[in-house]
Amino acid sequence: MSQADLNAIFDKIKESSPERDPAWEGLESILNELQRKADKKIGIEFECGDCCKKVINGSELFLVKNFVVLVPARGDCLFMKVFSGGKLVDKQLLRAIIIPASRICAVEINPVQIDP
Repeated sequence: MSQADLNAIFDKIKESSPERDPAWEGLESILNELQRKADKKIGIEFECGDCCKKVINGSELFLVKNFVVLVPARGDCLFMKVFSGGKLVDKQLLRAIIIPASRICAVEINPVQIDP
């Protein structure tokens, strides 16, 4: 995803959402510090309705208003698993994801996915 594409996404989010919750300011500074380290991958667990979703292989994470945007390294993709009732129900490949910050359960640095 190009920087122009990301800027267009950020602009649309900024235009349509309320002001960011001040509680996210501290999280943003922590995430910025963690992202300065080279060779890291980012994972996020979040809730969506009755499902729990986990997305991994992120390279950059941005906070825009009350949303988190996760993108992979250039030429790569994100991997997402969807769980419902404690069981894996879907797997997806993504180019980017925008998640309402209020839905996030965990932000992980260098998660390792282990499949049985």
